[in-house]
Amino acid sequence: MKLTIGTELMKDVMSRAIKGVGNNKLLPITQMICVSLKDGMLTTITTDGTNYLYVKEQHVVGDDFYVVVDANQFAKLISKMTSDNITMTVAEKTGALNVKGNGNYVLELPLDEDGEFIKFPDAYEKLMGSEFDEVVNINKSTVQVILETVKPALATTFENPEYTAYYAADKVVATDRTTIASMDIKFCDTPKLINADFLDLVSVMREEKIEARYCGNDVIFTTQDATIVGKLADGIDDFAIDAISELIDQEFTSFCSVPKTELLQMLDRLSLFVGPYDDNSVILTFANEGLQVSSKASSGVEIISYVASEEHVNFTAPININMLIKTVKSISSDVIEMFYGDDSAIKIVDGNITIVVALNDEDVNE
Repeated sequence: MKLTIGTELMKDVMSRAIKGVGNNKLLPITQMICVSLKDGMLTTITTDGTNYLYVKEQHVVGDDFYVVVDANQFAKLISKMTSDNITMTVAEKTGALNVKGNGNYVLELPLDEDGEFIKFPDAYEKLMGSEFDEVVNINKSTVQVILETVKPALATTFENPEYTAYYAADKVVATDRTTIASMDIKFCDTPKLINADFLDLVSVMREEKIEARYCGNDVIFTTQDATIVGKLADGIDDFAIDAISELIDQEFTSFCSVPKTELLQMLDRLSLFVGPYDDNSVILTFANEGLQVSSKASSGVEIISYVASEEHVNFTAPININMLIKTVKSISSDVIEMFYGDDSAIKIVDGNITIVVALNDEDVNE
């Protein structure tokens, strides 16, 4: 088998395909990549053991081709090529892939326990005969907003594994039980938990319209240039969406807005004065003249003027500075809109995005 392809095209395909490589040493298939050409469709397949990423390129001229090779070595070799074209030849007698570009390179092909060339598992093909429970269309731009603003609230530890995934239904929600981030947009008809690693792979897609298909615990996202096959996360019944929704919808007595850039710069400076025994806390004081932020020891104090203020009350809120910085950075607007007045949390709103950040347990307003 032999395939000749433009170097820049192959570089582009590989730069996307490599994002699906899991590199789990306990699962050899996660260290490999399948490259195939059939009926003019060039396809690569990679996996992390749960999610399968298919990157597709149409209208590639050549005979049918199929090879499974070490992903990292192959990707690095392709990325360093400067020749106009690359020619790949499978030498079955020697069990190698010969790659010709700037020079000639030989990559050893992995074999199965029977000494045969490995066939990459095709998760997509296995599901094609299935009857899907739900088929919906979503926009890639919607997913990008989720990754930028909702993802930072995901839990990163597994004491409650359901919170490491996104709750998706008539809104998309993530929480680590300290911060809640919600995007008010319909994502699917019935509630589901979408694995974070699965949704991350949407970044390789280039088409705006994504067809999402669900079949039991299986999920497929498809565009003309890529397909992702994965599993829904377990624990939908343990995700406390009713209680979380109440917090998202909670009314606050007061509102203000401040410039995002100024707030981030101020927090960056004040972070130098947060000591090891401060529990990463700073004090927000909603004063008449503006938002004041200070370290717990008052060794650093700054104030910025409000862009707007409604129903102002003097209010003090102890908050984790790292959590606040992460939240403010995730907001796309140039102005941060804050709702306050409750001793348990503040709320930040940006269009259809709502973020609720818990306050530290200090009785500063008594």
